[in-house]
Amino acid sequence: MTAPDQPHAPADRLPAEQIPVGVEVELGSHTVTEEEVLAFGRDWDPQYFHVDEDAARESDFGGLIASGIHTLAVYQRLSVTQVLTGYDIVAGRQLREVRFLRPVRPGDTLTGSMRVERIDPAVNGRAMGVSSGQLVNQHGKQVLTLDVDFVIRSETSPARQRR
Repeated sequence: MTAPDQPHAPADRLPAEQIPVGVEVELGSHTVTEEEVLAFGRDWDPQYFHVDEDAARESDFGGLIASGIHTLAVYQRLSVTQVLTGYDIVAGRQLREVRFLRPVRPGDTLTGSMRVERIDPAVNGRAMGVSSGQLVNQHGKQVLTLDVDFVIRSETSPARQRR
């Protein structure tokens, strides 16, 4: 995964009113390694098919797979480093419709995209937004789709006025 050279300064982050709605943005790619699958599994989701290669071969998956939460973390990292650092995000509010569509295996290269579907009118300096996103593997097959509700500062936010 790559990170931007420098995070956007608070004053440079786009407020709700300037976010492009309906535009699909490419997020770049990340290749999942066996080492990270095992490490993430050991640390955060120690089910046998994430942490034990021999036992995973006997599973319904026929081999080691990444945790769904690991896959979601890849999406989060790509979306933050490529897009969200440029938006004046306050917080994520809700993950909706998260779908793990097929296993992610060591060696898979995941490529992401996201689109802001809507930004609601601001109230008290904050707006609610909804984005959709996906990860596809190197074969062009979707492995993850999701919708995310988020809170973003508006141009009228007192926090933006103090900058």
